[in-house]
Amino acid sequence: MKSVVKTSKKRQTKEYKETPNDVIYTPKPVAKIMIDMCEIKPTDKVLDPSRGKGVFFNNLPECQKDWCEITDGKNFFDFNERVDLVIGNPPYSIWSDWIEHTMNITDKFCYIFGSMNFTDDRLRNIIDQGFGVTKFHLLKIDWWFSPSYIIVFERGKPSIISVSETRIKCPLCNRRCGNEKDHLLSELVI
Repeated sequence: MKSVVKTSKKRQTKEYKETPNDVIYTPKPVAKIMIDMCEIKPTDKVLDPSRGKGVFFNNLPECQKDWCEITDGKNFFDFNERVDLVIGNPPYSIWSDWIEHTMNITDKFCYIFGSMNFTDDRLRNIIDQGFGVTKFHLLKIDWWFSPSYIIVFERGKPSIISVSETRIKCPLCNRRCGNEKDHLLSELVI
């Protein structure tokens, strides 16, 4: 089923069309691992932003809980209440907008990141917004495309991982050209 929704308020004109990778149901054992990692208290208000079949929502412990699901007419980007925790497996095609909206409504979230979506730019943006990585779990599901990571982020908490960067420039032209092999070949031909 294809649906068209508006993404974040920053991108009101951008339309989102569901892609096949946006509907990947989380196995119940994985949802339970994530729920346990979050240490949910009965007083916490918890949001499942992409409920699907309810694997997170239906397995949450006693707490105040709410959900969004675009196919049921509750768009996550229209949800603007503050919550104590957002937990789920968001659609991959709109990750950046999704994370941005998440950080606007909570100080703690737990998501599954595919290895292709856990980019240094995304991690750096989340950390720059004041969130620390407080829990990290490597996840391998045989029928998923690649390894994944379950990550709990909390605003104002120290991160268990740090982000540093090393960039190597081409030794021949002193920039990030990616053509070092071509430079070396041209040096041999001269």
